[in-house]
Amino acid sequence: MRSFRRARLPQSVWTLFIVGFCAALLANTGCMTRTVRHRLIEQNLIEVDLVREVSGFSVEERGYEHPATISAERLAHILGALEIESRDKKGGLVREPAFQPETLPRTAEQLSRAFAEAGPNEEIGVKVIRKERRLGVFHRKFLTTFLAYMDDDHLYLLLRRVEWPIPQADKKQTLPEPSRNRKVMNFRLVTGDPIFFAGVQDVEVAWRNPVFRTAFRLPGSTKGERRRRELLETSPIPRDEFEEGRATDADLEQLTPSQLRALADLEEERQAGRITETAYQRARRQLLRRR
Repeated sequence: MRSFRRARLPQSVWTLFIVGFCAALLANTGCMTRTVRHRLIEQNLIEVDLVREVSGFSVEERGYEHPATISAERLAHILGALEIESRDKKGGLVREPAFQPETLPRTAEQLSRAFAEAGPNEEIGVKVIRKERRLGVFHRKFLTTFLAYMDDDHLYLLLRRVEWPIPQADKKQTLPEPSRNRKVMNFRLVTGDPIFFAGVQDVEVAWRNPVFRTAFRLPGSTKGERRRRELLETSPIPRDEFEEGRATDADLEQLTPSQLRALADLEEERQAGRITETAYQRARRQLLRRR
């Protein structure tokens, strides 16, 4: 009988095989970077998670200023000042509040609690539901989601859904989570001192500013109403603002990665014609401001 010998594979082939096997093993055992959510608050109309990124068995270092103490009242004034702009089906620009009055108290209260319990490597993920009543009966539900964290003595808010209609077909549907890098709705946040541009749907808030001791409105605010206009604002840019924006060009290399991403988002909005030159220059000035 003819005997067979086991074929010997070249060393390089074995090396590739082992590397591939180890990579697959790491992926299957959850050793790749992944998002881990810990449910902190689960109530009828609001859910709050502590969110962290984990690589292997190690939590990614963020160095946020958590735990933090910020009152629910001040948070309500900040959230109440946020407004968004979006295009309607007719091509007009619609400006409206990011948070409805009935959702503000519970959102601010639970966000305040979450900041007191969050660790330095955790962001806060919030999902808040608003019920719409018709003829005395709750008819539809709308979802607003965002991420929040404290860094460099500023409050960062990353909105992902605003008044998103929750499908009614599936009663047990899991609510979508807010994700840092995923844009799921076409809107932009309105900014202005002390609510600074940090991305198309992100803001950096100087939360200690005295204006937030009471209810605060940005210039041109809808004052809680939904307002439509046909054309974007085209008011001239004050010379001091324009000169200040130019003077900061030399400092671009000093920007953080998040600031550079926000600047790229802003330029994209400008090129696409979704914001005017006035709005672009003002947001750019805010983004590049010196502290």
